[in-house]
Amino acid sequence: MAYEPVTSREEYLEIVKQYKDYKKGAYQSMSLEEKINFFDGIHTDHVPMFDENGNDTLGTLWDYGELTHAFIDHPEVFSLTDISKFLEMLDDDCYQPSFMDDTLKVIRSIIRFQGKAGAVYFLKNLPDVPQRGKKYGLHYSIHYLVADDSAFQYLKEAVSEVEPSVQVLVIQSIKDLKSYTDETGLGRIRELEQIISHA
Repeated sequence: MAYEPVTSREEYLEIVKQYKDYKKGAYQSMSLEEKINFFDGIHTDHVPMFDENGNDTLGTLWDYGELTHAFIDHPEVFSLTDISKFLEMLDDDCYQPSFMDDTLKVIRSIIRFQGKAGAVYFLKNLPDVPQRGKKYGLHYSIHYLVADDSAFQYLKEAVSEVEPSVQVLVIQSIKDLKSYTDETGLGRIRELEQIISHA
């Protein structure tokens, strides 16, 4: 699930109390669904990183780092539909942009593992990215795939198989990339544009 961010200190302190007995490494015994919720919980303060005094004593931040590496290194634990769960987490206003980078890296890793099927599923679900995550979901996510050698190959194969309305989203997204990508990226953008124009 994708949590709404905790916005009040009082609510945060109540959550901290629930994690007083948390032990570093506890994530290892969680189910996959619990791990996904923990991952998103860190992003939104539903899993506290710091105690009431602002100290990193809970062990949760360490576990988040370990869990992020595990998600990226072992995409085989995920199904195609898990891509949607990570897309739902995207939040353009997240106070820590690196959390969104982590989320996009997990999505990219799943697509690398799932191949063309992963890229097709990803593209088909782009219209469902929540409004609060449009910049990351419709812009940076495409950039991550264009910039990655293997993910780009799957993206090329997938883009001709999705609805024209999704292709329009892709075209809009890659136009924004032209201003800051390198020559390789520009070449890949032109490839995508050509594939879509002939679809």
